[in-house]
Amino acid sequence: MNRRVVTIFVVLVSLLFTVSIASIANAQQTLLPGLSIPKFVEPLPEAGAISVLNATPNALLGIPSTPAYNIHVKEFQSQILPASFCGPSWVWGYLTDADVAAGGVRPSYLGPVVIAQKGTPAYPTYLNELPTAGSLVQGLLPIDMTLDWANPDEIDCTPDPAGNLQITCLSPYTGQIPVATHIHGGEVSPAYDGGPDAWVTPWNGGSRIAGGGFPGDTYTYHNEQQESTIWFHDHALGLTRLNVYAGLAGLYPIIDPSGGPLVAMPHFPEYDIPLIIQDRSFDTNCQILYNLASNPQPNPTVHPFWIPEFIGDAIVVNGKTWPYLAVEPRQYRFRLVNGSNARFYNLGLSKGMKMTVIATDDGYLKNAELTNSLIIGPGERYEVIVDFSLLKTKPGTIPEVLMSNLAPTPFPAGAPVIAGLTDTVMKFIVNKPMSAIPEVNAIVKGTAIRPTPIEPIVNAHNPATGSITRQLTLNEVIGKGGPLELVVNNSKFNFPDILPGCTTPLCRETELPAVGDTEIWEIINITADAHPMHTHLTSFQILDRTPFKASSWIAKYDSLMKSNGVLPGGGPPNSYNMKNADGAIGGNPAINSLLNLKARRLPMPYEMGWKDTVIAYPGEVTRIVVRWAPTDAPTTGPACGACGTNGISACAPGCAPGEGSNLYPFDPTMLEGGVGYVWHCHIIDHEDNEMMRNYVVGTSRQPVF
Repeated sequence: MNRRVVTIFVVLVSLLFTVSIASIANAQQTLLPGLSIPKFVEPLPEAGAISVLNATPNALLGIPSTPAYNIHVKEFQSQILPASFCGPSWVWGYLTDADVAAGGVRPSYLGPVVIAQKGTPAYPTYLNELPTAGSLVQGLLPIDMTLDWANPDEIDCTPDPAGNLQITCLSPYTGQIPVATHIHGGEVSPAYDGGPDAWVTPWNGGSRIAGGGFPGDTYTYHNEQQESTIWFHDHALGLTRLNVYAGLAGLYPIIDPSGGPLVAMPHFPEYDIPLIIQDRSFDTNCQILYNLASNPQPNPTVHPFWIPEFIGDAIVVNGKTWPYLAVEPRQYRFRLVNGSNARFYNLGLSKGMKMTVIATDDGYLKNAELTNSLIIGPGERYEVIVDFSLLKTKPGTIPEVLMSNLAPTPFPAGAPVIAGLTDTVMKFIVNKPMSAIPEVNAIVKGTAIRPTPIEPIVNAHNPATGSITRQLTLNEVIGKGGPLELVVNNSKFNFPDILPGCTTPLCRETELPAVGDTEIWEIINITADAHPMHTHLTSFQILDRTPFKASSWIAKYDSLMKSNGVLPGGGPPNSYNMKNADGAIGGNPAINSLLNLKARRLPMPYEMGWKDTVIAYPGEVTRIVVRWAPTDAPTTGPACGACGTNGISACAPGCAPGEGSNLYPFDPTMLEGGVGYVWHCHIIDHEDNEMMRNYVVGTSRQPVF
């Protein structure tokens, strides 16, 4: 892979022998060329094919309420490829009780659409029921034991002094598979966030193994946040890229019947449709193929089965390759989710059709925004309206619209999409007669969407009163053949004692906000690619993106690294809590004097809402403003709440126990086994290899010097 390298360099000793790792991991698989797969043969799996659960009493749906429900993590078969072309594929997925009872080959591997209602909690139970022996999927997944991963069997893959790995570590892991279910975009307590340390193996002979953050099988989602399209997926430490690739993802929209002009629109399943977009590869036996040759391994003698980004040659929507959707000539609401490992999408529609964006990751925009194209990175979500009544066609023809993709891989300067393959997502066929359900509240550019305005939370950031600005880097650590690992702020995931005077149970956290705090994070990307950076628990707003004189800043950075004796992955060059010349903490040299302010870019109009994932472009400083409070809490003065009482909620700075109503309906400072939250790159091949940091929320602000 050709890369423009602007990061830290490290030279590693190679093994004295070479081995074809790809041939070991994919020994029984031959790539089925994506160009050979027929397109638009089978319909898009919709609600019904993807199961729908009503987690709370939502009258709009007419589905019985199941506030306590089971999600089974199972191995089964799914018809991903057209049945006329290829047989079913073995996958892992999230199944409801009804799905398990039905059995058979499923039309989609994706988990259910679990519909929640704002203000009413839900209590899912996640059950790891993957095979403890004889799994047909595990043999297709090249699990790399040299990464920092869940490692339930505690296998030691530390290289010997000569840099050699023991022979066990040169083969994929074959033991029991841990899973951890993360609610992506959810405002939940640390115990139920489902972060990387919340993993657990299946029961095996009456016992199982769990990570330090595992809270038990039943979770609590308070659902107090505003209406949004959030989702759930696996997050097991060092296994996320493979568990999600095997199928572990589902949707969790939160509906608020009391607000917004969209409430009266028909909901699932007719005119409100999720489009979960992923890329996959398959073998000639119709099975999924995590193709290590899709992005050749840079350092196979160090990480035998890890590649920087998986690149699939088939586009899958809702668990089906290149499907079609028959629609009426009317408005449809689509909930777009990028569920790919690493692929970005620049989505557009043919025939001059446009998309009207109404919502970002975590809530509605202020007003609807019309766009010809939409860039969506892994982990991001957008809700769009497409009006098929506007399509102009010749009499006697059936109107058709293609959804296309123009994003290079790696993004934004990698290989272009392949014509007739990765440039195509799905097809819409406008051939259904109009139903009797009336169209209401047509959405056009400028339509007011939010029932309440989006308060600019940057107004709550006041350095004079101690509000913190952080300058944090995105780094690649380069080995002999290319990227060895990727890190946030030059700090590995479990690297301890970066902050002097540890104040957290595990001593590995560097970001220590207080409940109610508002901070500005300036993310400095010194890698070759864009990274979709995701924060757990909190939503944020994008301020701007500004190019900087990378070579000058990196020279200063590298000089500090060398003079201070800091190794790659060993923390920032300076003391983290010491302010630099820009007044920012994070341990990095000041950057403001090297910014090209004339080239500063505001967020795209469709990004100007509540986000939990932001694309940080290479050679730029991406600024976001983050607040550890519910999105609808006012910024004027502390939203104190009945805090510090009955173990319900922590107090914001300036609040006394017992005041007002809760800041959160849970206590974000109460850790499970010392484990809090994380923030990370949502290219999950990166997150599995160190590009993730731990943070905890406290009752007092992080000290700054």
